[in-house]
Amino acid sequence: MSDHPIVHIRNLCYSIGPKPILHNINADFAAGQIHGIVGPNGAGKSTLMRTICRIWEANSGTIEIDGREQRQISRRDLSQLVTLVPQESRVDFSIRVFDFVAMGRHPHLHRLQWLQSHDLDIINQALAVTDTECFRDRYINQLSGGESQLVSIARALVTEAPIILLDEPTSALDIQHKLHIMELLSLLKQQGKTILMNIHDLDLARRHCDTLTMLRQGRLYYQGSAQQAFSSEHIREVFNVEIEESTTAHGISLLFYTS
Repeated sequence: MSDHPIVHIRNLCYSIGPKPILHNINADFAAGQIHGIVGPNGAGKSTLMRTICRIWEANSGTIEIDGREQRQISRRDLSQLVTLVPQESRVDFSIRVFDFVAMGRHPHLHRLQWLQSHDLDIINQALAVTDTECFRDRYINQLSGGESQLVSIARALVTEAPIILLDEPTSALDIQHKLHIMELLSLLKQQGKTILMNIHDLDLARRHCDTLTMLRQGRLYYQGSAQQAFSSEHIREVFNVEIEESTTAHGISLLFYTS
């Protein structure tokens, strides 16, 4: 784990036409940690993800990735540094899971180059780490939501990018798949990956994230320790609800209610 900011954001602004979405964001994300990004719907969380991986171009400000200004990095090189697992992981066309995961190797292949034994080893390892080997010959549009999400994470892993962005990786999943994915992200952190994820489940965020970044109406409200993020004031200001802590045999649980 390192305190070095592998993602360094300064004065970031993004608008869609006349509508501002992100306002003057300044944030740092250290390498080798799990960083949760939280906030109500419309706060700008997904937009921030898309500007970091340059799906969308910021209107102003700078993003440095591992010490390099993002706009100075070619698209191909950037895809080897940062990979995004989108919120909607379901795929509506027929493609084998193995072939879908293998698509993550494209940034490392030259034009018309076939997968080499090294690439196959990386793909097989990603399937093993995500427990999706048993799906390798199935069609991805036949999988459940949780299974599809794991396969999407496997595809992100084969890019070998040190930074993995996940947009609501546990949304609409049952509790078993939620816990499985969070355990997988903790394992990836131990392997040196840097994880940035938008997450609605604040209880999971508190348990698994090293830092929390709170967005409110497109502005940075808080960035720091996950444990210190959940003050009554922060939750009230960002989410417009009250919070209580309940101590159980498994630790502290968070209870939310409207005022």
